[in-house]
Amino acid sequence: MNRKTFLKTAALAGAAGMVMPKFSLGAGLGSDKIKVAFVGLGGRGTGALINMVDADENIEIVAAGELFPERVEAAKKKLSEHLGRKYKGNGQKKFAEIWKATGDTTFYGLDAIDKVLQTNADVVALVTPPCFRTPHIEKCLKAGKNVFAEKPVCVDATQLRKIYNELVPLADSKGLKILCGTQMRYHSAIQEAVNRVRDGQIGDIIAADFLRYESSYLHGWYDVPKNLKPDDVEYQIREWLAFRWTSGDQIVEQYVHNLDMALWAIGKLPVEVVGSGGRQIDIPYPERGDRFSNCHAQYEFEDGASLTAACRQEDNTSPYAPFKVFGTKGTLLMSFGKQRILGEKPWESDYQKKPELICEHEALFGAIRNGTPFNTLKTCADSCFVAIAGRESCYAGKRLKLAWVLEKSQQNMVPDNLKLTDKKPVEEVPVCGKYKLV
Repeated sequence: MNRKTFLKTAALAGAAGMVMPKFSLGAGLGSDKIKVAFVGLGGRGTGALINMVDADENIEIVAAGELFPERVEAAKKKLSEHLGRKYKGNGQKKFAEIWKATGDTTFYGLDAIDKVLQTNADVVALVTPPCFRTPHIEKCLKAGKNVFAEKPVCVDATQLRKIYNELVPLADSKGLKILCGTQMRYHSAIQEAVNRVRDGQIGDIIAADFLRYESSYLHGWYDVPKNLKPDDVEYQIREWLAFRWTSGDQIVEQYVHNLDMALWAIGKLPVEVVGSGGRQIDIPYPERGDRFSNCHAQYEFEDGASLTAACRQEDNTSPYAPFKVFGTKGTLLMSFGKQRILGEKPWESDYQKKPELICEHEALFGAIRNGTPFNTLKTCADSCFVAIAGRESCYAGKRLKLAWVLEKSQQNMVPDNLKLTDKKPVEEVPVCGKYKLV
């Protein structure tokens, strides 16, 4: 993809914020049971499992893939407890109707994805650490499976190009449905706010400020066995939030939600970025990985508009998350709750009536049942693209053209032929001015 093509295709989808294929192959499933397989059943995977069941009770979990057996058992327990609360005395019966994965269709290891894809699943939910997302999406599409892919969908430029150049067209050509986990696109109040911006209620957009300051440094959700050391691949996967190659860093892993909201509201992608960042000096290294604890990036758009983007995860600091879009006639104040417009035509939304984490799966299952086009991979990849470019600028402290990241960067963070028993030396924390762009 050259710069001219990039600029032509950089505009984001409005309304529901999806890039739809022009056609869909095959009839919908109608009222049939939708068969779902999960690859990754940690905290977010378990949450997605419950969200899916709440979105459509007419599904079956037919297969599961994990690295660690205890997480499958914990997910089953949490689902059973959730259904027990929801259905009172009928929870166990409902659980038996939904959870159909057996010992023969529950797989462990880095190759679990390959075995899951041999089952009769209609949809595969990919909820592993982000470093695996791109290759897992590729395998699912080649196997003819619909996909739920948690964000981010890529962690480096090599994976990004794979998505743009190969996987988006592959999904479209096969008529497969892909839902990516940027769930704020399904928040009804935010949808209305973006529509009002599109209709000119705040005038021409001139700037935006999106900050996400968190009060703790995230590194992992589970205790790590004491026999593992930081240079063990298994250690790094268990503590995946702390390592750059596994997570993509906070700006790609978590802050991509906020970038996605900003880009959706602005309606186009930036062309340049300059950034800086660092790491709280008392975060243990290498035990707590090699990533930054704060990133601050200034994005510039071709029409002169700008986006100030900043994220931070540092212990004992104040949480703060204002999302503001400034126009010539007003300001949009976005949030995960109510939305407001200040200025010539003030407005305030109602609260979202149903959680967006459920609404996104309703959209996916509805498309599968109706046989309608549904592919959000390009839109999510756009936001990951902007996040990756911002991260690299923050690490290097350099001003970058985003087209350079897409066309020239050879960064490939994820090792080939990875084994859980491998050793992988922990990289040094990047230093602005010394970090080498590749």
